[in-house]
Amino acid sequence: MKVFKFLKWFYPGLKVKRWIVLLGSGVFLLALSIARFLLDTLLMLKVLDILLFVLGLVLFILGIRYLIKSFFEVIGPNKELIDIIYEKRYLSRGPRVVTIGGGTGLSTILEGLKEYTSNITAIVAVADEGGSSGRLREEFGILPPGDIRNCLVSLAEAPQLMRDLFQYRFEEGKGIKGHSFGNLFITALTEVTGSFEEAIEESSKVLAIKGKVIPSSLDRIRLKAQYLDGSTKEGEDKIPKEEKPIKRVWIIPEDAKPNPQAIEAIKQAEIIILGPGSLFTSILPNLLIKEITQAICSRKDALKLYICNVMTQHGETDGFTTYDHWEKLIFHTHPNIVNCCLVNCGRLPSHLLFRYSQEKSFPVIPDTYKLREKGILVFEKDVVSRENYLRHDPYKSSREIMAIYGEFKKRWKRLRKK
Repeated sequence: MKVFKFLKWFYPGLKVKRWIVLLGSGVFLLALSIARFLLDTLLMLKVLDILLFVLGLVLFILGIRYLIKSFFEVIGPNKELIDIIYEKRYLSRGPRVVTIGGGTGLSTILEGLKEYTSNITAIVAVADEGGSSGRLREEFGILPPGDIRNCLVSLAEAPQLMRDLFQYRFEEGKGIKGHSFGNLFITALTEVTGSFEEAIEESSKVLAIKGKVIPSSLDRIRLKAQYLDGSTKEGEDKIPKEEKPIKRVWIIPEDAKPNPQAIEAIKQAEIIILGPGSLFTSILPNLLIKEITQAICSRKDALKLYICNVMTQHGETDGFTTYDHWEKLIFHTHPNIVNCCLVNCGRLPSHLLFRYSQEKSFPVIPDTYKLREKGILVFEKDVVSRENYLRHDPYKSSREIMAIYGEFKKRWKRLRKK
């Protein structure tokens, strides 16, 4: 069997044999020239031996170069060799990062984080009931694939065409209108493999992602809210539509089991990131799984960073300040859920502010002094994107996250010495 595998190297069309022959010829000429140089006594012959040595060295170098190039054309056809080495060596030594959330906020941050580390685990909420995800959840009895798809695409290293394909949304067609290709792909894989987790894993391979994307729970979770007026509403997509101040939210079933992979990732993490994203419908559904919150709170040596939203969200956080976001977060979880907070202090363009105001969305007021009074480390940085939307810029945000992590490590070392 091993002999048969070895012979595969000599199959036609692999573009390997020619470079092996060139490399072998170079080695042969190098060995021959060195042996002759040691044995020959005439100066003229020694000069010929040196020329033979140079020829052998050239053939050896060319053989090595083109053999490596041939390998990497298969392994990474769209990448330079230095990029592949950088990803395999540098990024694999990056910090172990866990991100927790859902929606656009989580996938945006992942886009930037993958430039610093490949040790990323995205823990994604599974309470989504709206749009394509809600329909597939209802019809096929699977967990909602939409937020997971977005995270997979954000971490993908596959060609842009493949990423665009996963995000493609059908605008017409009976039964498929409104569905994205990626959602249908994950659903089909779930049917074929019999496992939602395995479907995510196989999708990860197709998209060649850096890191892992996992659901926070494998249970079918629903979200319920109570408003300040005492009324309640069930359904993640229905809660904001009431347009009333939310007092609290909880999950059904309240004893939903965490994904064991999520707990293990949190235990190993050096950086745990909550947000950005919808506080009540994207972030809290993960943290209302008791074991997940307990696992985070037990990590005293990890950077536990809350990234506060740039803008309020109508129907969820109307009129909220930075402190209000944090207060609701710990009200539903535990005071030790985070130890740092990243707040945007960048300028917000007036034309975008006007557009957002039409949708009753306004800048989150950064009353950070209240957070500092509670012992939270607050970092006010320009992390906003000003292109088409007022949301976190993935690259600015990730750069600041890594800087905060460096600062946190220094502080932690000083505390341990005391």
